[in-house]
Amino acid sequence: MKRIKIGVAILSLLAFSQVDAQEKKAKKGPEVAFEKLDTDKDGKLSLEEFKARTIKSKPGAENSKPVNHEKAFTRKDANADGFIDMEEFKARPEKKK
Repeated sequence: MKRIKIGVAILSLLAFSQVDAQEKKAKKGPEVAFEKLDTDKDGKLSLEEFKARTIKSKPGAENSKPVNHEKAFTRKDANADGFIDMEEFKARPEKKK
C-alpha cells in the first residue's frame, strides 16, 4: 500500500512538471514576441516597432555584423504594405540565392 502511494506521488510530480514545461514553452512562441513588439496594439508591426525590438546578444555577438533592420523588415513584409502582420511575422523568410 505504501509503494502504491509513493508511485502515485511520483507520477503526479512528473505530470505537473510536464504541464509546467509546456506552459513555459507556450509563453515563448512567436505570438508572444509579436504582442510585445506591437506597442500600439493594432495587430501589425511598423518599421519603428520592428526596429525597437531587443535582440538578446549571445556570447561573442559583440563582434558580429550589425543587424540591418530595414532589410530584415522588407524581407518579412511579404505583401509590401509597409507593415508586418502575424502571419508574415511567423513565416520564415526565403533564403538568399
